[in-house]
Amino acid sequence: MEIVKFFWSLIINLDLILIAVLAFCTLGLCCARASHACPKKRSIAAVSAILLFFILGDWPYSGRDILRHLEGYYPVIEVPSDTFGIVITGGSLCLLETEARGSAVYHKTAGRMLEALKIAHAHPYARIIFAGSKTEGEEFLKLAIAVNVASERIKIVDDASIHHLEDAAVEAIKLAGDTKTQKWLLITSGFTMPRTVSIFRANGWELIPFPVDFHTVGHSSDKKSLPFLVRLTAGFQDRLGLLSWNCAWREIAGLSNLYISGKTTTFMPKIDAVKK
Repeated sequence: MEIVKFFWSLIINLDLILIAVLAFCTLGLCCARASHACPKKRSIAAVSAILLFFILGDWPYSGRDILRHLEGYYPVIEVPSDTFGIVITGGSLCLLETEARGSAVYHKTAGRMLEALKIAHAHPYARIIFAGSKTEGEEFLKLAIAVNVASERIKIVDDASIHHLEDAAVEAIKLAGDTKTQKWLLITSGFTMPRTVSIFRANGWELIPFPVDFHTVGHSSDKKSLPFLVRLTAGFQDRLGLLSWNCAWREIAGLSNLYISGKTTTFMPKIDAVKK
């Protein structure tokens, strides 16, 4: 199992590895005195540069392309009028920075918390379960109160029991109790939704996927279609290529581990199995 984790860590952090190789090769080219060493280093640097260019871009099977498929796996839907409750996953805050500064420092996935609050405010009778850390739960509660969402509606999972998303799912199910047979929405970032659905389903809870917090364009649901060259240029400008590679392969690794360990029967959760 340790070998598998090591293998995944290489794939997930390939962007950082390539950057390091490029940096060392460049330094080596500048400092090398032996002429016979230069061609080999130039070849390694050239291959690394090509791979890094691929990761940064918006090509088929690049990080951004994989992330786009993960984000588009579940459709964007309207909130059902008879929604009983919503489950919100953590991951919106930079925990170390938040604890150090004493105020919320938001992560790139902050959209999941903010969008969830919009839904909670618009549906005043829906119950709310926050499946995240204690720090995130406290900040979510502050934000909820600030936008007039009653704190009595909110339940936060036991922070001491959380080490992974799987633990948060188990604790959330305990909080839901018998009401889990009702219509509950699962709110998280679009790219993490397939893995999150798989985890909750593996623990016996079918929720309605409500993806939010998107980071790529080129979806069929986009209101404005951007040309390929525009998307490609944006990928290099905002460095999302590096982020998307890391995020996308972390999700692929998580889905693979669930499937290989036998916790799920399919690599990607079937859409038609989710109740509407």
